[in-house]
Amino acid sequence: MTFGQLAGLIAAIAFLILVIFACILLNHLSKTMKETNKSITTLTRDIHYLSQEMEDVLSNTNTLLDDINHKSEQLDPAVKAVADVSRSVSEVNDSLQEMAEKVRMRREKRQFDRGIFKFAGKTIVLEAFNKLRQHRKQKKGMTNNE
Repeated sequence: MTFGQLAGLIAAIAFLILVIFACILLNHLSKTMKETNKSITTLTRDIHYLSQEMEDVLSNTNTLLDDINHKSEQLDPAVKAVADVSRSVSEVNDSLQEMAEKVRMRREKRQFDRGIFKFAGKTIVLEAFNKLRQHRKQKKGMTNNE
């Protein structure tokens, strides 16, 4: 065997090994592609069912939203009435507080006036008593001097 034949034999064996590995790789690639195809088919079917379910959910959601909007419109007058009652109660509360403040101020003024009248009355009585005592002392003094 010559050097050229040996090189050709090595190249043929290398090519054979390359072809065997290429066949193995293509076989694995073929299996992978089949599995991928199955997965895609399953995903497509699931997405189809999922999209049908989503359409049902969206339809139900729209129906529910319409129902809620309708009921909300019916509740608007009640909410407004409650707000009006709340405002009225607040106004009554403010009026009652003002009235209570006026009553408290009048009571304090009356108590102050009573205090002044009591003080004035005591002062008048004391002055009258002092004048009476002085008058009696003067009378006694005149009786004793005579």
